[in-house]
Amino acid sequence: MRTAFIGAYGYGNLGDELCLIEAMQEFPLRGSEAFAFTQNPEWTHRCVPGLASTFATLDEMLGFAPERVVYGGGGIGGRADFEEYLPWMAAAMDQGIPVHIHNIGVARIGGEGWPHPLLRRVLENLASFTVRDHRSVDMVAEWGVSVIPGVTRYPERNIEAHTDLADAILPRDRPLLGISIINTNQMARCLAHDAPVVRRLLDHFPDHAIIPICSTLHVDSSEEDDGRGFLRFQDLFLRERDVLCPQLTDRSFWASEVTPRRLKGIVSRLDTLISQRKHNCIHGLGAGTPTIGLSPMEDDSVRRVFVTLANQLPPGSNCIGLEEAREPA
Repeated sequence: MRTAFIGAYGYGNLGDELCLIEAMQEFPLRGSEAFAFTQNPEWTHRCVPGLASTFATLDEMLGFAPERVVYGGGGIGGRADFEEYLPWMAAAMDQGIPVHIHNIGVARIGGEGWPHPLLRRVLENLASFTVRDHRSVDMVAEWGVSVIPGVTRYPERNIEAHTDLADAILPRDRPLLGISIINTNQMARCLAHDAPVVRRLLDHFPDHAIIPICSTLHVDSSEEDDGRGFLRFQDLFLRERDVLCPQLTDRSFWASEVTPRRLKGIVSRLDTLISQRKHNCIHGLGAGTPTIGLSPMEDDSVRRVFVTLANQLPPGSNCIGLEEAREPA
């Protein structure tokens, strides 16, 4: 079964390629071939072994004559992505190719021009439709279509870890605390406003060495640069702490050595993970690592993970919301 996978692949977010690995398992190839959209073929091939080839345009995708199309992976449930790829899905349907939407997280979408004119036709003719969490089901219901997606509950958490990189760089003689922080202005305001909350949290781990956990060094967004986010957090809260493996924040090392499975291998060796990055939380929860989500109260992305997986949280796991400073009225 020749399959084309559409998603936010090749942009420098290992969480997206993690979802592609899971999608290829959910839609097995049965001796045929997998093709994926990507902005960086070399990187996606390294992260996702088993791809036959990649494409960057609709015409290239259709040129592979896929027997099915799977749309999913990463932050693919927002307005910009739907507006980009609904025409791709409609074009595949017009050629009689079954289309699946798989394991997406959906954002609240509204405003002028929504729903997209192709939305109803595509959603009501899908071969299958699943989302990650029940909140996404609610968001889809707001679009007024007669489709109720199934809920997958973050199946990428079960992807097997590779521990070779962890074995090479992590010490075995001391407790390890992983830190993963997104480099957004909103998070910076939260860290400034709720700094006492963060310091009290870190005080619970006085003897732990700190390991930077970076799943995203985006190709064109400084706000999606976990290396910068960690270094800013280090400057605010970790000046007196022992920080190990700084190469994990370095773009060249990260791009050549870190893969979704290797990153999970590192997370699996931690004693505790503190993370604002959703897929690092998913790595931690899937690996059985006590995981503490730390994110702005106004952003429910991380909170959705903990609510959805509430019955499978490793002991010591929770989710902490931070308030951000407000401008005077």
